[in-house]
Amino acid sequence: MVVSTRSTLPFLFSAALALCPPPGALLPPPTLESVSSNFSIPESVFSRLSFLGNNSFAIQASIGDVNFYEYEHSAPGRELNQTLFKTKSRIASATKMITSLALALSSDLISLEDPITKYIPGLDQDLYAGVTVGSLADHTSGLGRFGYVGDLALVGANTSALGLPRINTTLPGCDPFPGGRVCTETEVLAMFNHPSYAPNSPNSGPLYSNIGYNLIGMALAAAHNKSYESIVQDLILSPLGMTSSTFETPANNGSALLPRLPADRTWFASNFGNFNPTGGLWSTTEDMLKLLQSLLNNDLLTASETRKWLQPRALLPSLHQIVGKSWEILRPTDIPVGFPRPLTLYSKAGNVNGYGAYAVLVPEYDLSLVILAAGGQAIQGAVVELLGVVSRPLVAYADQLARAQAAAKYAGTYRVAGDNGTNSTGTSLTLSASSGPGLEITSFVVGNRPILPALAGAAGIPLNNFSARLYATDPDSVGTEQEVWRMLLDRKEDQTAFAELNCASWALTDTIRYERERLDTFVFDVQEDGAVGVELLGWRLTLEKVA
Repeated sequence: MVVSTRSTLPFLFSAALALCPPPGALLPPPTLESVSSNFSIPESVFSRLSFLGNNSFAIQASIGDVNFYEYEHSAPGRELNQTLFKTKSRIASATKMITSLALALSSDLISLEDPITKYIPGLDQDLYAGVTVGSLADHTSGLGRFGYVGDLALVGANTSALGLPRINTTLPGCDPFPGGRVCTETEVLAMFNHPSYAPNSPNSGPLYSNIGYNLIGMALAAAHNKSYESIVQDLILSPLGMTSSTFETPANNGSALLPRLPADRTWFASNFGNFNPTGGLWSTTEDMLKLLQSLLNNDLLTASETRKWLQPRALLPSLHQIVGKSWEILRPTDIPVGFPRPLTLYSKAGNVNGYGAYAVLVPEYDLSLVILAAGGQAIQGAVVELLGVVSRPLVAYADQLARAQAAAKYAGTYRVAGDNGTNSTGTSLTLSASSGPGLEITSFVVGNRPILPALAGAAGIPLNNFSARLYATDPDSVGTEQEVWRMLLDRKEDQTAFAELNCASWALTDTIRYERERLDTFVFDVQEDGAVGVELLGWRLTLEKVA
């Protein structure tokens, strides 16, 4: 049986919006050899912020293991005799990311697919029948947010102003807020088993739950047979040398951002007790940057395990936000990069009275970002505004660096070895990183036959609207001596379709093989100074870089 080339080749093509690259990184991440980066953010960007008067904050960012940007600001009256990069601040709900990581590191003892009742048998089996450990991690368990914390009957609220009836409280009076009486295990289970706090419709959608992460902490403790705090210390803090991170409220000796003004009395600086798994950790930007760098380096999890842990789990109403296993995955489209597109930022925010935090990973650029803040408006928008202020230029710089390094490392002409630069075989490949996503194939000739016009013609795409590009779609091979890239054939023109269904590049790789070998796979031979050759598997060609 003969399969028509004309009917088969179109499956290689992404009939798309003005180029539709495959999911993931378009190029290998940039590298920095030292802190001698030319990146900066003008002081004027910070000086016009409205919250400087009563908020202190520290920002640090790195590419790989190289810290290339930092900025700190101490509000008047809150100055300390040390840098804020080494000063402890409560990271609040950013702790959930660490709890989720401890869960991933405990896969030999606890499974995400297990019912939570397997580890906490004191939970009502009927009420929690549909709740798994994984649904707690991605906020789809159906549990509410707070439990007793902040209950108006416990915190002295003016309930009459809301038209609420006067009620004689039957609450136990524990876990009302940090610093209050800590609930016993019996009281905790009684709260979870009360119908008013029971989960509703598990797995129907995300609902942010602090008490859900408390249950994860209890499950971890049961699986390891030791306290949650000891688990985090042994699995994460100690191995990474995070010596400034602790669940205990730091001493008031100038090593931490603690309440010091009358207006600070509402800060949540007391120990979090049962809420440690959801928001109790104190840390520094230096320690948190160590953690994020270790995740990108796969120091604690394997590369495959890290990618699995980062996968999205539930959708939100915004087109730019997705829920992961603790991660709040952002997909902004307003960052000025060389090829405009949604970029993926894996973030975890933390906000409690007096403290705010952001921990951000951008794996495409090997970029880590930490923001810690303390003050009167830390939760009213300071860290959110700072995230936008710094992430746009940071990511744009990383993109510019990645493109420049890709041009130097891969762009150029490749020919059959031994033709002495004369191209006597009539075979060559020319790559450019000057514009658009990935590497553009500007010329591809085999035995004096122009390949690009042949591919364009076979697919029925006019040559002037045709683009062939290579993408670094195999992250495990990036950074090795044999880097595997994929070719995607695309249309340059804008098109529209319902739900952008014509952007289907994710379904268009590895569609054509010739005697087993992939036609779309190019393997670069990479040495210290860059690519020295490339193997075209489908064509059985090995070319060396000549220019």
